Amino acid sequence: MFRVIQKRTGRIQGYYHHAPAQKAHQQEVVLFLIFFLGLVLGTLAMRKSSSLLLERLLSLFENYFSVKSTQSPAINFSNALFKQTLLLLSAFCIGLCTVGVPFLYFVLLAYGAGSGIVSAYLYKTYMLKGIGYCALILYPGMIVSVASLIFACAASVSMSRGLMQNLLQKDAANSPNFRSYCMRYLTAFAFAAGSAVLETALYALFSKYFQFS
Repeated sequence: MFRVIQKRTGRIQGYYHHAPAQKAHQQEVVLFLIFFLGLVLGTLAMRKSSSLLLERLLSLFENYFSVKSTQSPAINFSNALFKQTLLLLSAFCIGLCTVGVPFLYFVLLAYGAGSGIVSAYLYKTYMLKGIGYCALILYPGMIVSVASLIFACAASVSMSRGLMQNLLQKDAANSPNFRSYCMRYLTAFAFAAGSAVLETALYALFSKYFQFS
């Protein structure tokens, strides 16, 4: 997925143009591992959660599923795209801070933890039905959205580090390229929109097979 995204932006010269491609791939691997760590932590947290928390989550999920089932595909798409836009916008703004790298790591960690909590909850509460919902509706779009977020966060990490180096070295000649930064985020947003389309389409196709109320 990362190579597909990078292929679309292969001609864009950017703020980490001077860094070797291997280093860029290493950064994406680090970001993926942070997301995966959040996924594991969220899963473990749900496994050790109390029955009271599970009851509250059950009520929230049933209400969410009930409302979503009554909405049109256009509204479901808008909601999914809005969620992805908020994530990318947060990473975009954090990348423009000289001390933004730890916060970018936290964004991925939190997103992974949230994904782990939702997945583990569905497994624990609905068993095979929950597994089927994740496999058919939740995970395909999530894979694309995670890839676009990691790609965007890698751009933000490079931008943030470039700003910090520029500040410390006072070297205007190596200033990060804001135009290329925006172009890479436009690419990430395009894939996030594709994720929203995929999520909406899969929900429209398979949601009738899952009744959680």
